Amino acid sequence: MAQTTYSQTPYTSSVSATTSGTAQQPTHRHRYRDNVYFQDGYWLTATLTGLLYFILAVALDAAGHVASMAVVIPVTAGAFVLGLLMSFSRFDGFFALSHSMFVGLAWILYSMAGMVPAREIAPFLDNGHISELQARVYFVLLRLLDWVDAAINRSASADNYVFIFEICFLVWWLTYLGVWSIFRYGYTWRAVTPAGVVLLINTYYAPRSTLGFLVAFLLIALVLLVRTNLSEQQLRWREQRIYFQPDIVWDFLRNGLLFAIAVVMAAWLLPGLGRNPQVRALLEPVNTTWESTAENVQRLYQGLNRQPAQVFSNFGDTLTLGGERNVTDTPVFQAQATRARYWRAVVFDTYEDGRWLNTAEETRRFSAGEIAPIASWRARTAISQTITLLAPVGTILFGMPEVAQSTLQFEAQFRPQAGAVAIAAAQAPPDAPALEFTMIHATRELDRGDRYVMVSAAADVTVRDLQNAGQNYPPEIVERFLQVPENFSPAVTQLAQQLTVGLTTPYDKAKAIESYLRTIDYNDAIAAPPPGRDPIEYFLFDIREGYCDYYATAMAMMLRVVGVPARTASGYAEGTFDEESGLYFVTERDAHTWVEVFFPEFGWIEFEPTAAESPLERPPGEDPVEITAANQAPTPTPAPREPGAAPTPPMLDDPALPPPFTGEELLDMQSSAGDASGSRWWLVLLALAIVTPIGVFLIWRARSSGPTTFTADLPLQVYERLERWSQRIGMPIGASQTPYEHARSLSRALPEAEPLVYSVTESYVRYRFGGAPPSPDAQKQVNGEPALWRTWRQLEALFWRAWGRAWKQRLLRRTPNRSR
Repeated sequence: MAQTTYSQTPYTSSVSATTSGTAQQPTHRHRYRDNVYFQDGYWLTATLTGLLYFILAVALDAAGHVASMAVVIPVTAGAFVLGLLMSFSRFDGFFALSHSMFVGLAWILYSMAGMVPAREIAPFLDNGHISELQARVYFVLLRLLDWVDAAINRSASADNYVFIFEICFLVWWLTYLGVWSIFRYGYTWRAVTPAGVVLLINTYYAPRSTLGFLVAFLLIALVLLVRTNLSEQQLRWREQRIYFQPDIVWDFLRNGLLFAIAVVMAAWLLPGLGRNPQVRALLEPVNTTWESTAENVQRLYQGLNRQPAQVFSNFGDTLTLGGERNVTDTPVFQAQATRARYWRAVVFDTYEDGRWLNTAEETRRFSAGEIAPIASWRARTAISQTITLLAPVGTILFGMPEVAQSTLQFEAQFRPQAGAVAIAAAQAPPDAPALEFTMIHATRELDRGDRYVMVSAAADVTVRDLQNAGQNYPPEIVERFLQVPENFSPAVTQLAQQLTVGLTTPYDKAKAIESYLRTIDYNDAIAAPPPGRDPIEYFLFDIREGYCDYYATAMAMMLRVVGVPARTASGYAEGTFDEESGLYFVTERDAHTWVEVFFPEFGWIEFEPTAAESPLERPPGEDPVEITAANQAPTPTPAPREPGAAPTPPMLDDPALPPPFTGEELLDMQSSAGDASGSRWWLVLLALAIVTPIGVFLIWRARSSGPTTFTADLPLQVYERLERWSQRIGMPIGASQTPYEHARSLSRALPEAEPLVYSVTESYVRYRFGGAPPSPDAQKQVNGEPALWRTWRQLEALFWRAWGRAWKQRLLRRTPNRSR
């Protein structure tokens, strides 16, 4: 009998055969091929490695940092091919690295030459007899030299060619050194980690979301680590003469892929568990103990320097006019909307002692997607805003006024809205008043990465609408929003009256005061008012400079003293709009306070008195009509109503007015919000579409394929499968049964399988207990396949039929007799 043994080291490949006591010396490969570390399945390893770096290149292109970043993809392809060829070459490391330096520079310049517009190379073509390719390369080199000159002279440069060149150069070396590290030395971690760090940085700073590329990169990286580790083990197993199945690679890749999916899902889901109410309740005792311990440590070590905690979006029920405003450029959130001006957080109604108060005390909880009964003001448009948080904000929800709907469950502070009825889409009871939200809180803590959608009834009024709105204010509006402290400054009152003298409409008064305040210099580093000094007087007459809190307070109170209902609101200005991504990026510096003025039929309308903010101009509409005593509609006497009943708003007799907002658009957006909440299912379906065919292929392969040559372990493998199938059909082998006894029991249950069962059992007994070689029949080859494996395939088909009959009988037994 011939005995075959395998021996292989990472740097040699040899097969030692001993036949009749004669040893054959190992046969070495060529020397330059001995350097390749993974000699098993290197094509699969190369495919996974290539996918890894191409995902990085495509992610850099999709991030949208600059235009024409797609050039990084052919650069990656060139680096991958060169790295693979060099890994399988006989050249040493120094030559390979130095050679790749010059080849890489040439390839990057060649690739970037294709992105140079034809008009840019005309001067080069006119001044010399050079080709068009040379002219393009010269142009790129000249731009690089200009950038170096700007860097030396410390001047500004907005040249994107340099950025693209640097990214291409970085990706070239990442790809080349990664391929070299894997295939020359087997250092997979050294190849994966730098590329992963670059992709992670790109994901964090990218103007467009590239999170999907990061997830795909992690999956491929984990599978690659499994594959390369298996290759290393295969070399060790051959050296130690350990048998393994030739198709073990597919089993490892299948398990590795499942492991990678589990790891990525855990990394995705586990950080969010801390916001789950059930998990937070479960961890409450631990958190309480930790907080108590931390408090004791701080008390005992008060002299230590500690890292200051960053708190964002610190909005509450009070706003005090103080000193310097300390804000940074830290991103808070990004918003996607068709238009934006303010992201409101809180509304203030009462002013006293230099501070604003939100006195609304009633609260109500709304479910995700529920339409709130906001007021049906005229000239309102439903606008959807997708908010993605870039910093922890507590529980505050931001949205354009007036919020009517959210994809998050929220709890709102509110007061009944005087002068309007609720929108019809809310389906509120007939006697229920419209609600006005003064602050909205999520029912859980919000952290970086959270995303929600708000739908608001945003004002879409014209100058004519506001000038014709009149002054028929509901009593509740007059009582609350014309409130002025008893000791309010006479100087401020006199200034307000001077600015509005001769003006008859609230809109004209508001614009006059707004225009005056915008002439005052903006400064967010002012000192706090001296003790006992009125903050508004301090702003208007003493220092003549300030920031948004002072501008908004001065305008609101000046409007109140001239009979125009006004209030202040705080949140964020619109931020910076990025045209490429279509997103508004809001930072801590965009925290803002503005003024809202009440107009009958139109509700609360925003005004912008702060000089540092862009003017808030509205479309004129038709020619404004001056309202005089002759043409002003008579003020109707409110009809008496029952306590608690919704007030009936006075309607202006003007057919040109826009219709009231009913909220019908919100019904469509509600269904869209529901679709958006389930939009992640497409990821699940996509994963199933990818994984299912792979799983079916692996199962088919495991069932249909077997060893291509007879091995001494084949009887063990086949008999183990027979035992598993016996247990599956309800006939497991007993502890006291011999293999032949079990074969007799199995043959009685499956008479058609009797010869096949005995053939498998005999081969197993001869090998396991007799130490004898397999029978000659078992060693026969049928179409290149061992006879024993062919026998098993026939027997397995019979097992499948028996298993199907058993399940059919179970279902019939569980089905009730319908004739009864």
